[in-house]
Amino acid sequence: MAFKYEPGIYRTTKYLPGFEAQVGPDRLILIRTDGDFAPASVMLPVTNTNNQWRFQMPGVKIPANSLNWGETLVKLAHEGFYRLKREFKFGESGRWIQNAIVQLGYTSKGEPILFIAQRRTPVTNNELWFSDKGVKIESEELDQLIEPLAWFQEPEKRDGKNN
Repeated sequence: MAFKYEPGIYRTTKYLPGFEAQVGPDRLILIRTDGDFAPASVMLPVTNTNNQWRFQMPGVKIPANSLNWGETLVKLAHEGFYRLKREFKFGESGRWIQNAIVQLGYTSKGEPILFIAQRRTPVTNNELWFSDKGVKIESEELDQLIEPLAWFQEPEKRDGKNN
């Protein structure tokens, strides 16, 4: 029976048969299964904006004879905002406190990176800022370290009048 792909981001561990030049091991990928992407397609990262990847369209359909390739993928947590469940120490003197807000992102190799929320000085508005410089973390540590947060995503503005 063929592997059932679920949409989301993954890290590859093996080459995609038939597409070895494009999709190799240790790559961040997006799997889509909707509409024209069905039964499953692989998209590769192309640009990173605000610590979040944009993926190349239309991607590569996973060949029918490679459907079990999905068993070799490592499912990754969604890019987004989390809270630290405990204090996080890194490097020689780095330390982020418990309950701090962090953003989870990834390298193009699928390695997790945390970015700490900061309030900039002087305070001129009520916004949090995330640097483009983060701290790499081992994948195995994520579940014990972070918990997802919910947030409101403002709808995209279509013109200068908020229509």
